[in-house]
Amino acid sequence: MAVTDQALFDEVQAHLLETQNLGVSWSSGHWTASEVIAYANTRQQEFLRMTGIILTRTTINTIPQVNRHSLPTGHITTHRVVMLSAAGVYTEIPRGDSYEADHAESTWPSTPASDGIPHLYTDGEVPTQQLQVMPASSIIGVLQILYVALPAILTGLGVALGVPDEFVPAIKWGIISDMLGKVGRAQDPARSLWAEAQYQLGVEAAKVMLQGWA
Repeated sequence: MAVTDQALFDEVQAHLLETQNLGVSWSSGHWTASEVIAYANTRQQEFLRMTGIILTRTTINTIPQVNRHSLPTGHITTHRVVMLSAAGVYTEIPRGDSYEADHAESTWPSTPASDGIPHLYTDGEVPTQQLQVMPASSIIGVLQILYVALPAILTGLGVALGVPDEFVPAIKWGIISDMLGKVGRAQDPARSLWAEAQYQLGVEAAKVMLQGWA
């Protein structure tokens, strides 16, 4: 991950026949540096969330009879949760939701798990940066969490991208798609759709690399 945002913006400028100056300014006046930087940050974060190609590991000590636990700052989405009990036993906790939990074990909001281990988790129905287990653990243990973390914010000042170099082209085409999709004199729906397709190819290539052909 050695490609910088300046190098990326310079290449975008070359594709769009703009004066190449590492993204400092856009000679056509169709875009500003700040909005292109915003496109880049949005696409990079989206790519990481959709592919899970870069994961971060953290641990959280469980609190018996407590359903919600705080997640690390910069957490985007959770990929895997495993509980390690004090006895040294690992148990994977699958993703679910409260609807599923209500139908499987209706007393989960107030009654901890009978076997001590939560049966489901969610990070989508709770406040930002929180993880909810359903039902709560009734024993002391450790939740081991693999999650997508927020990458370094791109600023146009030489910040390294947070995706592997092989997938920087996907980010590039995502940015170009957003730029050509902007309402204005430079709007070009056909080329924006083509660029979006190249971005999606990058997303699928990353998934295949990680998971194999479905």
